[in-house]
Order: sequence, then structure tokens, then C-alpha cells
Amino acid sequence: MEYLYKNVSIYADSKMNLIIIPTGRSEKWGGALDLDLPIRLDFPYNDDDLENEIYYAFEQCFSLIPDENAKETVLEKALNIKGYSKAARDRRFISAFWNVDEGYIVTPTQKVPRQGYCHLTEKAFELGSNPKKREIATAIRAAISISTY
Repeated sequence: MEYLYKNVSIYADSKMNLIIIPTGRSEKWGGALDLDLPIRLDFPYNDDDLENEIYYAFEQCFSLIPDENAKETVLEKALNIKGYSKAARDRRFISAFWNVDEGYIVTPTQKVPRQGYCHLTEKAFELGSNPKKREIATAIRAAISISTY
């Protein structure tokens, strides 16, 4: 089945280690839900490594039916930490999105107390349908530096 959009969640710690999580469609919750297919990318890595893992994560979107009744988030499971707020503490969040009309968009976030991660859409990197080599990696690195935790 062809999908008109795909979304990948990226969590970066202070050492630039990444957890990249593809999403799937949740009928129960009516939107995207993280798939239990986390990809770890430990620093140091180069732009080619980063871009390869991001493209792989996009390929994994919708490859499974998400566990809509999971007691833990994918991030909690990946880090073996109980509680999403503890797992996300000291991590920046970046959204990598693709859709058939606009192409790739990388959006930084700002962590706001009692609200969570808020997308900084005015600072999003709109890369189009055919980004140049390493353009997605460059946008992700820039989004990480803009994002706050």
C-alpha cells in the first residue's frame, strides 16, 4: 500500500546519540503512533550514516501495526527507563516528515514545562521531494542545535 505521508521521531541526547523511531497508523487513536522498531545511532557517525538510518526509518513506517495498548512508549523500552518524562529528560526531539505534496520537512522542537515538545514550525527545514545528498543530515543536525530540552 502506498502512503501519502510518513513521520519519523528523532531523540538526541547531549552527546548526539540518536534514537530514531518510525511511525505507523493507529486506528484506535486516529493518527500516527511510534512503531517498536527503534534505531540507535551512537556518536560518532557521519552524515552518510545518519541519512542512511533516516531513509531506513522512513521505509519502516507503516511496516507494522502499532501496539495501541502498550503500557510503555517505544522510547521507554529502547532506553529501559520507566516513564516517558524520565526517558525524554535531557533529550531533544526532532520530527522528520515526508508527504507526497511537500516532500521532506525536518522540524525542531522546544520542550515546554507541562506541555511537552512544541514544534517550531517557523524554523522547519523544507527540503522538497528530492533533497540533495547529505541535505537531510545537515537539516537534522541544525534542528538538533535549535531544539531545546
